[in-house]
Amino acid sequence: MVYVLIPALLCDRSYELMEQILKIHVYKEGTKPIFHQPILKGLYASEGWFMKLMEGNKRFVVKDPRRAHLFYMPFSSRMLEYTLYVRNSHNRTNLRQYLRDYSEKISSKYRYWNRTGGADHFLVACHDWAPYETRHHMEHCMKALCNADVTLGFKIGRDVSLPETYVRSARNPLRDLGGKPASERHTVAFYAGQRPRYEDLWSNASWCSQQNELHPAHEKQQVLYLSQGL
Repeated sequence: MVYVLIPALLCDRSYELMEQILKIHVYKEGTKPIFHQPILKGLYASEGWFMKLMEGNKRFVVKDPRRAHLFYMPFSSRMLEYTLYVRNSHNRTNLRQYLRDYSEKISSKYRYWNRTGGADHFLVACHDWAPYETRHHMEHCMKALCNADVTLGFKIGRDVSLPETYVRSARNPLRDLGGKPASERHTVAFYAGQRPRYEDLWSNASWCSQQNELHPAHEKQQVLYLSQGL
């Protein structure tokens, strides 16, 4: 195995240069409430705040797509589900078709999608269904997803894992966020969506045991499993 070491200063310089020259075009196409209407509170607020801040940005965003390095498709995966999904139908085909129609619209209107197959386009989506909704027709796009599951199409090295943060107030999004530093937290809680299997509990217990050996101060660390429905 060969390790490539990149000096930290070189990474910092590269990031600084990117901030100086990067330009993004935000497509105006798309109708509300699925497009251009961010949700700023609740479990899926991460995508909404990104949309709000990006559409209002003057440093990176350019109106002329010819000047852009990247192209942002400002849709809400939460509003897509809320607006189009037929409750209890267990059928999401129309949601995926809606985004397919959108990508075909911008590809027929502009030349930028076709020159790269969408590789210089990106989307931000926090709903669990987003990987399914964006497969195939948005396969080559860069994706920032809360559901960063490689079995559902998340590409390591291209896509980005988006933190899922519950925002309680749109006027004050930082309210009730924070808490104690990690060194003062002694319970690890996780949600897996189903009842625990013995091998899952064993592997996680082993992991915590290893952590306790590395960090004696955390000898009282516990694992709290939240079963489905809580």
